[in-house]
Amino acid sequence: MVRKSARHGLMEMLIAHGVEVVFGNPGTTELPVMDAIQDYPELKYILGLHESVAVSMADGYARAKGKPGFVNLHMAGGLANGISMLYNAFRGGTPLIVTAGQSDTRMLMEEPLLSGDLVGMCRQFTKWSGEVLHAQDVPSALRRAFRTASTPPTGPVFLSLPWNVLDEEVDLDLTPASPIHSRIRPDPQAVDRAAQLLAGAENPLMIVGDRIAQADAVGEAARIAEALGARVMAASYNEVNFPSGHRQFLGTLNIDSTATRKLFDQHDVILAVGCNLFTQFLYAPQLLTGKAKVVHLDINAWEIEKNYPVEVGVWGDIKAGLEDLMEAVEGQMSHADRDSAGLRASLIAEEREKGYEAYVGRARKEWEQKPMIPVRLFLEMKEVLPRGTILATEAVTATIALMRTIPFDETGTFFSLRGGALGWGIGGAMGIRLARPDRQVVAVIGDGSAMYSIQGLWTAATYDLPVVFVICNNRSYRILKHFMVNYYYPLLGLKDRKSRFTGMNFFEHPLDCAGVAEAFGVKGFRVEDPQEWKPTLEKALALGKPALVDVQIHPGPF
Repeated sequence: MVRKSARHGLMEMLIAHGVEVVFGNPGTTELPVMDAIQDYPELKYILGLHESVAVSMADGYARAKGKPGFVNLHMAGGLANGISMLYNAFRGGTPLIVTAGQSDTRMLMEEPLLSGDLVGMCRQFTKWSGEVLHAQDVPSALRRAFRTASTPPTGPVFLSLPWNVLDEEVDLDLTPASPIHSRIRPDPQAVDRAAQLLAGAENPLMIVGDRIAQADAVGEAARIAEALGARVMAASYNEVNFPSGHRQFLGTLNIDSTATRKLFDQHDVILAVGCNLFTQFLYAPQLLTGKAKVVHLDINAWEIEKNYPVEVGVWGDIKAGLEDLMEAVEGQMSHADRDSAGLRASLIAEEREKGYEAYVGRARKEWEQKPMIPVRLFLEMKEVLPRGTILATEAVTATIALMRTIPFDETGTFFSLRGGALGWGIGGAMGIRLARPDRQVVAVIGDGSAMYSIQGLWTAATYDLPVVFVICNNRSYRILKHFMVNYYYPLLGLKDRKSRFTGMNFFEHPLDCAGVAEAFGVKGFRVEDPQEWKPTLEKALALGKPALVDVQIHPGPF
């Protein structure tokens, strides 16, 4: 036990848990935190001019660093601004410790300005939310927060820290949480049942998700896919959960399309690993009809059989589970099974290669189009990016072209928006850069998405974070146009209905993202001629400073 103020105990607990960076946007109730942090040079404070930027930075940092990010916000008003990014962290499983100041507890009965039920605000988007009412509870609350956030399935937690509690001086136990050992092996009986189905499968499909990346199990996932000769598709691909350049990887599933239902019916066994079955956005008939037998391996027990029945649910650590499943499958496959798997893998590779050649061939026919087509942007980007570059993406429609043209085979080289709440890209990319200062970080962001957090460029300039932000500027909310067309047909069956795309166009007053960047102190470039794209990107990368390249791209057929 040591006697000191709770605010200083808070700082020492952060250091004991390995925190190096505190992200935030402070207000008056955070003054105890802002006073204490100046006494601890081991902690670097990174200011975001909006709470969503602070939370998205902490999210990107946590995902790239592989340990919890810490962020401090300002009571009800500031916390509300950050909840959209907290939602993303919750849906994606990012380990975050989110804190906010609260009014002096002696005032709460009076309902002071900006106070509120902070715990209630965050409870639905966290693994645990709590309010610390006594100074001596600060260390135990921090221990619980770090353990809860870090234990798979990982996710964010929230702590409300009243002003007067942090100012109290008491005896504190500053022992940090013990190391987490979470490699829980699945039940051998479940593994054996799953192996029996998979070993004899005639046309298996493997569906992967981001919890593979979180479990550091990408290599194991690739090995079992190869052993089975399975097609591999991603239910989500917001991190490198499978090598996207692998010859059996066929891209991301469109789980809002009825065509995916037909795809699933072509397979006799489906192996789902570390993914949700399924998190859809639009209503569609049941994607799994029962024709395929499903094996679902996951650390998140809640997701196993949540929406669809499975033949075998295998609960446990994904890395250990894949190792056990691989051993069991190899023991049960006959020579004929192995020969069939090898043949399937070769045919899948041919299918993939033909699909890529056709895709690029169609793009070559539109190569000189102005504004530039997204496929050209990414094919030429691939030629310029330094080896080992990390890409962070929030270009909702352009990311489809990015994924088809740039392979991501190294874990930790690709991060994307999770959860769907826009505004992650700018802050997320800066957090990734802070976590990985040894790597070039490039953010690919839509012009509409950028406006949710454009003030984050001030942080990049102020802390000299050399991220290159590439804005895919199609002068519209193109994803909304896409959904509007699909809303008319096939959803409503209105083949002849035309939309004015109300509220979805910036054509008359396009966004000048390069100009905004300059105003915040970030070097801005604007590219209108496709011929200027590669040399401009090379200039931006060579600066070694934060830079933004505003690229005019084709808006598509809408």
